[in-house]
Amino acid sequence: MLKYVTLIALAFGAPINACAATPQPFPTPYLKTQKPETKPVDMSAQQTQAQIFAAWKQGFMARALAKGYDAALVKATIGPAKINPKAIQSNEQQPEFTRPIWSYVDGVMSEARLSGGRDKLAKHADLFTGIEARYGVGRTILTSIWGLESAYGKILGHDNMIDSLATLAFQGRRQKFGEQQLFGLLDILSQGVVRKEQLIGSWAGAMGMTQFIPTTFRDYAVDYDNNGNKDLWTDVGDALASTAYYLSRFGWRGTEPVLAEVLLPDGFNYGLSDGTKRTISGWSAMGVRPVGGQNWSRDALFWEAKLLMPAGVNGPIFLTFKNFDVIKKYNNSTSYALGITVLAESLQGKKTITRDWPRRDKPLTRSHKKALQQALTNQGYSTGGIDGMIGPNSRRAVRAWQRANKLPADGYVNQALLRRILTGK
Repeated sequence: MLKYVTLIALAFGAPINACAATPQPFPTPYLKTQKPETKPVDMSAQQTQAQIFAAWKQGFMARALAKGYDAALVKATIGPAKINPKAIQSNEQQPEFTRPIWSYVDGVMSEARLSGGRDKLAKHADLFTGIEARYGVGRTILTSIWGLESAYGKILGHDNMIDSLATLAFQGRRQKFGEQQLFGLLDILSQGVVRKEQLIGSWAGAMGMTQFIPTTFRDYAVDYDNNGNKDLWTDVGDALASTAYYLSRFGWRGTEPVLAEVLLPDGFNYGLSDGTKRTISGWSAMGVRPVGGQNWSRDALFWEAKLLMPAGVNGPIFLTFKNFDVIKKYNNSTSYALGITVLAESLQGKKTITRDWPRRDKPLTRSHKKALQQALTNQGYSTGGIDGMIGPNSRRAVRAWQRANKLPADGYVNQALLRRILTGK
């Protein structure tokens, strides 16, 4: 759903789902900069690209007609589409640096976002009561998503959605996504629940106050006030109800928390942070305890949870519940899900994280991560490929290397561990 200035989450997650990128920061003051050097424009190349794009549009429109879309709608929607240069440039960027998860969470917890959230909770109290009753999703979770996705509606994007998605579908590494979402736009317009001129959002294909991509809009957007229009741009009720409906459809459990910070006993098997799921009763039997020393409630003993160690043994450690996974259906990033939770609980006056982060650890660059994957592969630990993204396969390989070298197998890599893996020292 998002967006576009992107806050890049630590490489825990995979592609996003309901939204198209990571959360929007609050607007910053305009900074005057020098004009970039003007380069000569290759008119022949532009003309060639325009011709190829025109041919692509004809092909897409033919595919749309074959799928049964109305010919007049297809022509009126796709015919005028233009290439969005920003979409091309942004889509091809592969950032070398990623933010540590603690830096991401710090950014989420800005005073502007906190005060804005408190204001929205007070202003829309009755609306939240109705949405909670209908969908079972708490108001502070919805407020946090609203705040991260669009700064409570202040940052909605300025790009023509049709142009952006046609551009993504036309060329680049997300062509399949772009085409799927372009068909999603045709579906939305066919339903008659939005007007074409409303389709303004991010270069990445997200729109509205909670940044739905078109297929998510098509399947989950709600006309909460029953006025015949699903308005996620200016109607707070429609936007928040749509988000609540989405979360509820993916299994939100209103009686369970999202996560709990925990303490682990000495000698604990850190390899269990690989996604292993156990009941709280099972974790408790292994010595896992809530921070603060309190006992688990009787009801909690039957909840299923997974162990999360986003910064290894030297950072905060959590048990995450079903709702954490549901948030990741919205945006498939551990940093995002943690940020949403921390902000939501802060809006309730709670403190989610008590243990310090290992802030002296410098983030690995994309080049570092590729070198790590190559070294592990060379040593017989499969990472599933060399792509500079630390996903489940790479973390599994790191844990195996750590176990073989008698280190805590938490799967976390800082620059000190990277040096050991690269040099064997």
